Amino acid sequence: MTIKDAMCLATALLVASSVAFANDELAKTQRPSGDYRAIQLELSEGLRFDSDKPSPQVVQLGFRGEKLVSSWIVGHGWHAMQEHTQSVRLSDKAIEGDLNLRMYDGRGKLLNTATLLFNVASKDGAFSGKMSIKLASGKKTSWEAAAQGSVLKSTGAFNPRASWSDFAGPSGSLAASKGGPALVDDLAKSKLLWRSESFVPVSYGNAADDRYPTRAAGIRSCGGSSSPVYADGVVYIAFYVPSRSVEIDWGRYHEKRKAEFSGEAFKNIIAERKLIDVEIAAIEDHWRPLADEVVVAMDARTGATLWRTTWPLRAYNLQTHKHRGTFGVPLVAGGKLFYPGFNGAIQVMDAKSGKALWEFPKYEKPPQTKHRPKGPPSQSPLLMGETVIWSVKDTTYGLAAETGKVVWESKTERYTNHSLRSVELGDRNLVLVVGHQHYKPSQVRLIDPENGSTLWSQEAGMVGTPEGQAANLLAIAGDKLVAYCYKLPPVDPKTKKYDKSKVTEHVTAWRLSEKGMARLWEDAHIVRDEAPHMAVANGVVYAVGKQLVRCLDLETGKVVGQIARDQFPKKSENQVDAPGSNPLLMVVDKKLILSPEGQHGTHGFVLFDADPTKLTLLGSKTGKWIPPHATTTAYGRQPIVNPIVDGRMFFRGGNGIYCYDLRKQN
Repeated sequence: MTIKDAMCLATALLVASSVAFANDELAKTQRPSGDYRAIQLELSEGLRFDSDKPSPQVVQLGFRGEKLVSSWIVGHGWHAMQEHTQSVRLSDKAIEGDLNLRMYDGRGKLLNTATLLFNVASKDGAFSGKMSIKLASGKKTSWEAAAQGSVLKSTGAFNPRASWSDFAGPSGSLAASKGGPALVDDLAKSKLLWRSESFVPVSYGNAADDRYPTRAAGIRSCGGSSSPVYADGVVYIAFYVPSRSVEIDWGRYHEKRKAEFSGEAFKNIIAERKLIDVEIAAIEDHWRPLADEVVVAMDARTGATLWRTTWPLRAYNLQTHKHRGTFGVPLVAGGKLFYPGFNGAIQVMDAKSGKALWEFPKYEKPPQTKHRPKGPPSQSPLLMGETVIWSVKDTTYGLAAETGKVVWESKTERYTNHSLRSVELGDRNLVLVVGHQHYKPSQVRLIDPENGSTLWSQEAGMVGTPEGQAANLLAIAGDKLVAYCYKLPPVDPKTKKYDKSKVTEHVTAWRLSEKGMARLWEDAHIVRDEAPHMAVANGVVYAVGKQLVRCLDLETGKVVGQIARDQFPKKSENQVDAPGSNPLLMVVDKKLILSPEGQHGTHGFVLFDADPTKLTLLGSKTGKWIPPHATTTAYGRQPIVNPIVDGRMFFRGGNGIYCYDLRKQN
């Protein structure tokens, strides 16, 4: 499904609800009509980048009624593949029609085109027939493949106790719900389940940039870097889409860009690259000043779209390869979805229907476009009873969950970021607000969510890292706060500067009470690449450094295990899949799942035994598992978290959400 189709989804959807603002700024909810079916075909010879080496391949086709609405050519090998045109239809008797595709490299250059002609009969729920494939270029440009398959079955019910309803997961520390099924011992044995019906834009890392905007021709527009979340059998994803209701604003850019990408100069680029309409539109969208915020809900068993809600003109249209701030991730709780938009306002929807309920602060006009925003102050808000907790600048607000009315305000120190976490102390659930500002000590404040009163406020050193926004580098585990902190060396009296190479970073823990916080321990300096990360589970802190995972006892800070460089998968002495830029680590069941590299275009995953006395590498010893879909990354300080719920893993890919079954088969 192309982004053009996704943006025009309203033609096949029924408008279900709206809230009252100006007519062109209404929040609109759309729900699909007609049945959704996904069909998986196995081809005797598929469409791959190395097409001169024929091999079987799996193709998934999603239909809404008779119309093809999504497709997944599994493991095709090109950096990006986009649908050009298609006439594929599903009837009671057959799958027939052609699918025209365009394939690109990482910079958006067209590498090849393909036509897939389907002639597959249907009988008693089974599909069998032929598919013709034609490539514009290559050693082999046409062939015919046998195709057989069936309608994809639902992945089955989910454990009602399992969830991953916000950025940090059910425990707030990147650990999956307890009591889940046993997982495979080799991620390569995981079973692909479905690709989402809805198109999802690429995130930072793989996106176009002002330096190379023509990448948008192949990748399409960026949509930010929200993680998917899961609650009650539904997966939710949020992103933004360039708003075509506003004109391009060249005032935001250097005159050189206007000279190159408008008028006759742009016509020359179009002719030289042989761009088609949808590719031209994607490059033009790169320069638009504003974007629409979008939230999509999909069935976790099939990937079918349940609803799509659009909040027009709510976001700055940041089309970039790199974003160094935070990014909002939905919170699903109390029957509602609370989404912190890119400009920091919370947009609230009914989780079941998608109906827009309220937003805070109330929408008055589109955001400024002169300066790039850093994103919302925290990844996800909190819901405590009937009160939503959210920070804006120097104030933490308690908002009525039903109406958005301000129940209380608590003045906090003004920081660039605020990490919001709930903590249970005795029989009370309280709010912890941690303020972050570069090169300034962080302030930690404990707030009563019933009335907003501050129980205490204490300085906690420099929480985070000395580069970029780092509000996600902490966790609550019981009555403990665990966080990365950094220390600056003494300033040189002559230069009045400090030596950046001598900055040290430490995992630190405090015990929290209703009266204050007391430092428990501080680990030794942990060398990091960019954006270190941590997870906490089973009394162990798993801290990620540069080519390292260090395991610390939660109570004492004692090192109880470590994964060093030589223990990670290694193809050669110089090619080791050890933690580098923007890694992600999650604890699931008795296993660690690590994405060692999250910034540079293609991510993969490594599996370890989570027992700190073992930390055995599971699966391939020579390389990480790379899922066979178009990947996406989150270039900056915040990783994209891929929730694992009841043994199933939901990935935000480069053009959709993908689901894999990681459960060990009996």
